[in-house]
Amino acid sequence: MLDAVATLLDQRGHTYEELTVERIAAEAGVGKQTIYRWWRNKAAVVLEALLTGRLKLTSEPVPNTGDLRADLMTWLDCELEQANMNDTLVMARSLMGALVTSGEETRSLFAGRSVWDDMELTQRIRAEAEAGGLHPDTDPTAVASAIMDPFIIQLLTAGHPSREWMEAQVDIVLHGALPR
Repeated sequence: MLDAVATLLDQRGHTYEELTVERIAAEAGVGKQTIYRWWRNKAAVVLEALLTGRLKLTSEPVPNTGDLRADLMTWLDCELEQANMNDTLVMARSLMGALVTSGEETRSLFAGRSVWDDMELTQRIRAEAEAGGLHPDTDPTAVASAIMDPFIIQLLTAGHPSREWMEAQVDIVLHGALPR
């Protein structure tokens, strides 16, 4: 069923709003009742598919011009534009709700894995660290999370963050990650 979610969203190009429990069940070759036996709603299935690595969050590549701060700002601008153009916010709100109402098994999956592990953002930060541009003890996934988690919370609660807010957030994160 988790593979069915990935197939529908990644390979078949369905939006989150188009995704239904009925479509997941049909793709997986099971009845709707089987899905509801394991998950409360489609958001819970999508969340588990993300946390188990079957479904990947996709994003634009992060530029690598040699200026990490500028590259992050360019990428965040692009991500903000993408959030405006598709159902990213609808899915993010649903996934947050699924996480808040999830059971212990889902919380355990979330505790053991970051959704940012395989992201383009993490790869760019890792490349910067390997090039010596960040403190040697820097955890690229933690840096990505420190940038993206507040960005998403801002999107979900207060609306689109301003350019000034995004710059301040990046500066706060990078100040602690730059070599001393």
